[in-house]
Amino acid sequence: MSSAIMVAYVIFVVLPQDSFAVNALRGDVQAPVALLEELEELLGSENRMATQQRVDQLETALRPMFLAMPKTETGTLKPDGVRYLLHRLFVEKHGWFVRGLDNAGKSWNASSPSALFKEHVGDEVHDVFEKKLLSKGFTLHDGAIMAATLESLVRADTMDRLRAAYRLVDMPADNSKPATEDQVLAAVDTYMLMYILGATHDTMTKSKLMKYQKEIHKKYPTWEDTRLWVRQVRSEVLLWNPELAPTSFNATERTLELMEDRYGKWQNKECLDLKASLLKMEDAGSGRVRLGTFYSSALNGNWQFSESIEYLKLLGALDESEPSRLRVIVPNYVNAPSNCVASSRFYSVCCMDECDPLMKHLETGISAPETSPSRIIQLVSNLASATVHAPRLLTPSLVQKLNDIAVHHSGTVPLHGRLFAQWMHHAYPRECPYPHPAGTTAPKNPMQWMEETGMDTIADEHTMRKHAEEQAASNAQNQKEDLNTEYLPWLHQEEIFVARQSSDRSSLRSALRALAMLAAVFAMVLNLKQSWRSLRVSTGAQLPHYKRC
Repeated sequence: MSSAIMVAYVIFVVLPQDSFAVNALRGDVQAPVALLEELEELLGSENRMATQQRVDQLETALRPMFLAMPKTETGTLKPDGVRYLLHRLFVEKHGWFVRGLDNAGKSWNASSPSALFKEHVGDEVHDVFEKKLLSKGFTLHDGAIMAATLESLVRADTMDRLRAAYRLVDMPADNSKPATEDQVLAAVDTYMLMYILGATHDTMTKSKLMKYQKEIHKKYPTWEDTRLWVRQVRSEVLLWNPELAPTSFNATERTLELMEDRYGKWQNKECLDLKASLLKMEDAGSGRVRLGTFYSSALNGNWQFSESIEYLKLLGALDESEPSRLRVIVPNYVNAPSNCVASSRFYSVCCMDECDPLMKHLETGISAPETSPSRIIQLVSNLASATVHAPRLLTPSLVQKLNDIAVHHSGTVPLHGRLFAQWMHHAYPRECPYPHPAGTTAPKNPMQWMEETGMDTIADEHTMRKHAEEQAASNAQNQKEDLNTEYLPWLHQEEIFVARQSSDRSSLRSALRALAMLAAVFAMVLNLKQSWRSLRVSTGAQLPHYKRC
C-alpha cells in the first residue's frame, strides 16, 4: 500500500467518525453524575433519589428538542443552545419567561444561561455551570440538571414568600401555634396577591398589603376566579395527602407548589380569550388587526386594546410593512410582556406560546437540526393548529418560500433560524409570532417601559380616535377591497438562533481529512499512470492525446 493511501486509510478508517466515542474512551466526557454531585456539595440535597427522579423527568421533556438542535462534534450544546432549550422548556411547562433565559429581542448568544445563577446564588454555582458550558458544553443530562437546579431555587423562593405571607397575617410558620381555616386561607390569599402583582415579599408591610388589597380587583379583574381556583387546588392536595393536617404549614406549602406548577396553564385561558377577541377583528387569514380597528375596540370598552404605537413597536407587535396600513400582529401581541400576570424573582408568568407545540412536533418527527423542504411539507401538511385544519395542501407561495430557504442553505432548511421561524409564521399566522431580527425590538412590561422612558404605555384618546376615524373612512371607500390573504411581509434575512459549533480539534480533523482526500486522489492518479505504462509496454499502445479547448 502506498504512503498516500496509508494516510487516507488511517484518517478515514482508523480514526472513528464519531469523535464523541473517542473522547468517552479517553475519559474526556464527564460522568453523568459528576455535575449533580458537585452542585449538591454547594446547595445540598435532602433527597437524592427525588432529585434524580426529577432530573430524569426533565430529560424526557427536553429530549425531542435536544435531539433536533445543532450540536458540537461531541454531541453537546454550547451556551446559546442551552439558553434556547431551557427557555422553551419553561414556557412550555409553566408559561415561565425566566429572566436570563428569555432573549428579550436580542440574539440567543448575547449572554450565558448560567448568569442567572450568579445573580441569585453567587459565583460558586455560576462557575460550576459556566466552566462546563465553556469547556465541553452540555449534554442532555447536564441541561436537565440546570433546569432542576433552577426549579429548586424557585421552590425556595416560594417558601420565602409563603413565610412572609404568614408573617403578614400574624401566623407562625413553624406550626408552633394551631391555625384556623380562615387564617390559612388569609395567608394563601396574601401569597397570591403578592405573586400576581409581582410585589417584593421581603419588604412587604401590612400597610402596603392593605393598599394592594384595595387595588387588586381593579388591577386584576379575575382575582375572585383566581382565589376560587387556588382553593380547588388546595382541596386536591388535601384529598391526595390525607396524612397532612389541613391547616398545617406543610399542607399550605404543598398547595402553593402545585399552584405554581399549574398557574401558567390555568391563566392561559385568559390569553386564549384575548386571542379570540382579536381574531374577531382580523384581516381575514392574516393574523393581523388594523390599528384603527384595534383602537375602535378600545374606545368601545375593550380597555386591553389601547397600547400606544411606540409601545407596540417596542413589543414587536406592530406590522409596519405598509406604513399607510399599520396592523397589530396577533401572536406577537398575545405573547408580549404586557400580558404577563404574575412574577417572582426568577420569572414572569406569560401567555403560552402556541407555536412551540407545533415546533416540537416537527422536531420529534425530524430529530435533526435541518432537513429537506419535502420532509417539512409532508409534516406541516398534516399538522393542525387551533385555527388551521389538517390535512391541507400548502399554497405554492409557502412551498416556494421553503425552497428558497433551502437554496440559501445549500439544500436543507435549518429548523432553528429566523427564516424558518418566519415561514412558520406564514404557515400558522395566528399561532406563530413574526420573528423580528435581533436588536430591532426590546419587549418590556409596562412598568419597565414607564420607568425607562417616562412615557405611558396607553395611547391618548385623541390618537385612538384619529386612527379609528381614518380606518372607518378607508373602509367606506374600499368596501370591495381584496384583502389578499396570501400577502404577509417577508424579510429575507437569516439569523441562526443556535449555530452548529466546532472545536479546534474538529477543525484540525477536517483539515486532515481534506489532505487525506487529496492524497488518495493523487495516489489513484499515480497508480492509473503506472498501469497505463505497463499496458503500453506490453501492448505497444499509446496514451490517448487530448487537445486543449
